[in-house]
Amino acid sequence: MLEYCQATLEVYTRGAFPVEWAMIQNNMGNAYAKCIWGERAENLEQAIVCYQAALEVRTRDAFPVEWATTQNNLGNAYADRIRGERAENIERAIECYQAALEVRTRNALPFEWAQTQSNLGLAYVHRICGERAENVERTIECFHNALTVLTAEAFPHYHEIAARNLKQALEAATTNAPTRYRARSETGPRHGNGIEGEPKT
Repeated sequence: MLEYCQATLEVYTRGAFPVEWAMIQNNMGNAYAKCIWGERAENLEQAIVCYQAALEVRTRDAFPVEWATTQNNLGNAYADRIRGERAENIERAIECYQAALEVRTRNALPFEWAQTQSNLGLAYVHRICGERAENVERTIECFHNALTVLTAEAFPHYHEIAARNLKQALEAATTNAPTRYRARSETGPRHGNGIEGEPKT
């Protein structure tokens, strides 16, 4: 996938084909984020570089839906990021998810909205800044929101994960106990916690 994207960029340059170039940059970011070869930390750094490049063309004004998609993906990369300060990485992930939700509204893009709500909930789970009780409350709110769309009938797999995460967040709120959240899949946020993220475009 990476070799294919890199070869394609030799033809689809930013100057000649900016829209296609940005799409390929986003897809390269996805490939780096999921890559099992090489150093995980370096792959995530490359993913961040690709997403940031894509956002130079995929602006909110020009391409709002694509902008939101890449913001969500960039949030996933920061949530997983190994290098840098963990607290800062989580804050940047939260900022990206919140930005994505400005376009990914429940009315306009309900499934994508629910995915990003779940990703945001997981970011609050791992948040170091702020009061723990407030972060747990925000986690609960995000999972509640996601489950209004991710119903057992419509999305059984996603519903199971989000419901389990919500249950553990509620337990944490009442017992102040540590939690273990369900892993996200490789299509989205992180190998570690939560619901599948962005179906890649």
